[in-house]
Amino acid sequence: MRYYSQGHQLTIEEFKGALSRLPKDNRWVKLGDSLPWDRIEKVYVSKLKNEKTGAGNLPARVVIGALIIKHKMNLSDKETIEIIRENPYMQYMLGMSEYSDRNVFDPSLFVSIRKRLGVDDFNKFTECLLSAPRGDAQNDESDETEGDAAHNGTLKVDATCCDAEVRYPTDMDLLHDGLVAVERFLDRFCVAASLPRPRTNFDAAHAKYCSVIKKKVKQKKQLRSCMEYLIHRLLSNISLTWETIGKGKSDALQRMRRRDVNLFLTTIRMCDQQKWMFTNGVHRHMERIVSIFQPHIRPIVRGKAKAKVEFGAKIGAAIVDGYTFIDHHGWSAYNEAEDLLPHLRAYKRRYGCLPEVLEADRIYLNRRNRRILHLLKIKIGGHPLGRPSKNEADNRLIAKYIGERNEIEATFGTGKRVYKADDIRAKLPDTGAAWVGACFFVKNVMKFLRELYFALIRALEIHFLQSSFLNFRLILALTRYSAQF
Repeated sequence: MRYYSQGHQLTIEEFKGALSRLPKDNRWVKLGDSLPWDRIEKVYVSKLKNEKTGAGNLPARVVIGALIIKHKMNLSDKETIEIIRENPYMQYMLGMSEYSDRNVFDPSLFVSIRKRLGVDDFNKFTECLLSAPRGDAQNDESDETEGDAAHNGTLKVDATCCDAEVRYPTDMDLLHDGLVAVERFLDRFCVAASLPRPRTNFDAAHAKYCSVIKKKVKQKKQLRSCMEYLIHRLLSNISLTWETIGKGKSDALQRMRRRDVNLFLTTIRMCDQQKWMFTNGVHRHMERIVSIFQPHIRPIVRGKAKAKVEFGAKIGAAIVDGYTFIDHHGWSAYNEAEDLLPHLRAYKRRYGCLPEVLEADRIYLNRRNRRILHLLKIKIGGHPLGRPSKNEADNRLIAKYIGERNEIEATFGTGKRVYKADDIRAKLPDTGAAWVGACFFVKNVMKFLRELYFALIRALEIHFLQSSFLNFRLILALTRYSAQF
């Protein structure tokens, strides 16, 4: 086999110059040209403090564009910045004037962005998509009639649980995590207070924990014995830590990181709960902590086939014309039937009218909610609680609505499977809520982009039909290109 040399290798400067003209058919270029950045900028700027000190804020196109790339590609914060630095098409979508091999911002800024933005803000971003022109005449006509009609459209509501990235909680694992947390806090406090490190029996407790947890078959007597020993040892170490804090300087605790102090206080609460449950022989607590690192997470009993108990955030979602809005977000279990009026108020605020039909699960259609829907003259699209109707026409209409309501189940599946809404990696309650909101917002962005291409295809079809010339190759190419979104 003969070897052929490359000849002349381009320099890095020449290679950068070759990327100055980007093709317009790239998906990131199309996305950057299509999104209503001006409307998004107004919503984003309203969340800024606009302080006179500091280096200033980044444009909304850079921040929101980076979030879209992150959740579209399912990347970590660091990987997102790295791939943006390597991809000129993504840089164009962020509004950059030329290609740069520098990071657009530090990956740690993603945490500040998630602290700044909430679920309501991402709903407003979705409203910006709805108000943007999409080149569809039908859409323009619907916008003119929605404000005048008292009822218009179909509202689909349902609730689901978005799992957080947390280890399955067991009592012994929590106690062992508490022992480790107390040890780390004690080490750092003694360094800050310039005190000698007191001796603890952590090694013995760790050996006891490992001797039981590694067994394939664990006897109940062994588990209770280990639990009793770990609780006793954790209480002893907490008491020893309080004594050490009392011996230190008055400002030593203030010099500690807030994260370490909160973790220590959470460990104390968890230990009290475990002691109470062990004494009473139960495994339930109203405010049970399932992770000392994320104490806001609560067990949510859903009774699904996948898992009876889930650990994460429970959301109440509303779908209108394929767009998803998160109207309720919480970290504890709640009765989703109470979300009916908030869903209706949000729909009234967004569209200027009430929905004509409400498609919901049985749990939403209790006697109280049916009375509210009757007073508001909203049709019920679902099977209410109670005996089925004897009218065959009503049963066929209910079956039709139930089939249409399956869209929201598909939406939940897409948001969880494709955009990783069921893998919340943010550790704080506010950042976790922003994570869920960003996942469904990116899903809405892809929906918006598909509508643009479908509107373009319809316009081309009408044009070619009127001119008696059908260019099937062009239409087929646009259809295939839209499939990647």
